[in-house]
Amino acid sequence: MTRLLQREREVKLELIASIARGQNALARVLESVADLSEQSPALTKSIREQVRLLTGIQLTMAEMLTGTRLRNYRLGKPGKVWLADGVRASRASTVRGRHEFSREA
Repeated sequence: MTRLLQREREVKLELIASIARGQNALARVLESVADLSEQSPALTKSIREQVRLLTGIQLTMAEMLTGTRLRNYRLGKPGKVWLADGVRASRASTVRGRHEFSREA
């Protein structure tokens, strides 16, 4: 293995260890703050936002490390449901709360 590839591997392992340490630290913080949340709703909101930000940072680090996208955000309006021609929900079944499909001849 070349020196560069070895160093890259070491850096990735260090990042994995860092993410794991961050998760452990976050768990300790949450345990410590759990009792305070009943006394201060504002503190609870602030901590929730900080945890959300830290989680996003760790997720981004994991995505960069693995080279894959771990989340699947889609912004915008969803498209219409597509079914093959001749397939539709039976009106009687949707009235009863079930979705049975029948083929039109």
